Amino acid sequence: MEQKIREALAEINSEFMSYSGDNLCGDLGIDSHDIFNVVMSLETAFGIEIEPLYMRMENFMSIEKIEAMIQEIQNKA
Repeated sequence: MEQKIREALAEINSEFMSYSGDNLCGDLGIDSHDIFNVVMSLETAFGIEIEPLYMRMENFMSIEKIEAMIQEIQNKA
């Protein structure tokens, strides 16, 4: 799943492929417009809908947090 997340995010910013920190927003300069694109890319890649309740910055701070959020969404489906 991690590789699929990285590939989806790399469409927005190629630095996602090698990012290993825990502050995507601060380290890569991700802003609210970028988060919208991240959400769209993840929804397409995983065939899910990221509802507004998940659209909190803390869910997008690291690859691990994104993965946990996607797993939670998939488990609810």
